[in-house]
Amino acid sequence: MTRTLVDILRCPCCRGRLVLESSDDGPTVHAGRLISPCGRVFPVIEGVPNLVHPPDQTYLHEPADTYDRSIAFMMHLFDADEGAVRRSLVDELAVERGARILEVACGPGPNLPYLLEAVGPTGSVSALDISPEMLVAAGQRTSDDPRVSLVLGNGVFLPFADDTFGGLLHVGTLNRFDDVRMALSEMARVVRAGGRVVAADEGVAPWLRATAVGQVLARFGTLFQGTPPLDALPAEARDVTLRWLPGHAFFAIAFTVGSEPPRLNLDVELPGRRVTVRDVLDAHRGHSSDEE
Repeated sequence: MTRTLVDILRCPCCRGRLVLESSDDGPTVHAGRLISPCGRVFPVIEGVPNLVHPPDQTYLHEPADTYDRSIAFMMHLFDADEGAVRRSLVDELAVERGARILEVACGPGPNLPYLLEAVGPTGSVSALDISPEMLVAAGQRTSDDPRVSLVLGNGVFLPFADDTFGGLLHVGTLNRFDDVRMALSEMARVVRAGGRVVAADEGVAPWLRATAVGQVLARFGTLFQGTPPLDALPAEARDVTLRWLPGHAFFAIAFTVGSEPPRLNLDVELPGRRVTVRDVLDAHRGHSSDEE
């Protein structure tokens, strides 16, 4: 963990700035602890801060090699080029060279080479996952590239400051989050206005569910039964797109983070009347108050 990373980390509970306590000198911290203003203490072990909240959060245990085999199988099933699919998701971020970006639920790191390619030699990638085993594999996959920072954390409580990243990628866990609305809200919170969020997961297209293809995929249990959670997007979402990936069995939602929710011009007059929308709303609120 670099001391630069500490500057953007926040307590996942209170969002307060963390104070590092470590005996390590220099720019890299191998062991120590991060102290939160709310009194919580988070360890740094082998250079990776453990910022999982709540600390007893459960998750699906899956070996990294099993994950890779499963993805390879699915790509063969749909006769798709895995590298091309991953690169297309990264391309949707539209990040500039030198950008700082985040991947949530990075797994063993299959997207990291494409993210590093996108940010170039002066950019950086923070990779978060709740599984220590997955983070170890992600570090090995990138040969401990100094542009990559690994963080142990829960995607529903992101341990980063507001407006930190120029883009965010999430692939493969959206259907399993305990609170999808909160997870998407957190993704938007840590991305600066104008940055892009891309979130993808398994889910067969609705018009294919009753077809022969849909019936075959239904035999995989709940794996391909996810639906794009458009109703869970944050109010700041702009330029929202939804597209389907190989076999129309995966969806990808992308949106630009706006600076604030959309606003209405409440001072416009109603057609044919000399009152505004604001006048009507104020009158309605006054009437409701009188009834109480």
